Amino acid sequence: MRRLATAFILVFGFLSCAHAGAWLPEKDHSKLIANHIEHKQATKNIVHFRHREIYRSLLLEYGLSDNFALTAKTGRQKSRLPQGQRRNEENRLGIMFDTKALATGLLPPFVYQLAKAALPFKDMTREKRASMTLGLQDEADIYAATLALADKISIGRFHIGQEIELDQIRGDGRFARNWLYRFNLGFGPVSLGSEALNYVDYRSPYAALTHSYYAEWSPNGRALKFRLKDGTSRAPLGNAGVQKNDYAVLEIEWQF
Repeated sequence: MRRLATAFILVFGFLSCAHAGAWLPEKDHSKLIANHIEHKQATKNIVHFRHREIYRSLLLEYGLSDNFALTAKTGRQKSRLPQGQRRNEENRLGIMFDTKALATGLLPPFVYQLAKAALPFKDMTREKRASMTLGLQDEADIYAATLALADKISIGRFHIGQEIELDQIRGDGRFARNWLYRFNLGFGPVSLGSEALNYVDYRSPYAALTHSYYAEWSPNGRALKFRLKDGTSRAPLGNAGVQKNDYAVLEIEWQF
């Protein structure tokens, strides 16, 4: 039973992360992100049971002004375990605001200035962003907060970026955090990158780590982005070692 509970907690942790990003939608514009996330126990790691989880979510952001936006998220998770299927859902409503004072970048001090002075690129630019989202999740006494930081350097059509998100849920006997780090290299509408996500449940000794590689494509002239992620997740499995899962994501982002 402990192993089954651990597998279920693994998915519940991923339900909690909002992944809103550091860029607010423009005033009177919206951003819609649809996710399909799939965890499946790796075949070579099947010893006592097999499980599979599917999580689907929709995240909507609407720009109230240049500095504020409303956010709403709904998610549904279905897991298949030996004792049968389980279903869960989450709903989150919050307000997102631009925090320019925290947008200090994600590079060591003076690295960008030295690179700009030493490299022969006149069109090198840098964009630093930060946002905070505060809201309620599921019930009025469960609070959620997300801090997102981003740092992007562009040289013509070539670009390189980093993003960090810190997400916390607290209240009604729950206390959990997600940390996300994303790195990408891109040229024009195509980007390749890697992503790491760490989940910790402070009400138990449980923690999980996911690492994936992803590809992103934005059709020219359209406010659409398609992302495909593939990787593995790891979590403790009682006294039996580490549970490994295959991890795959399809994400579509539409700005309108």
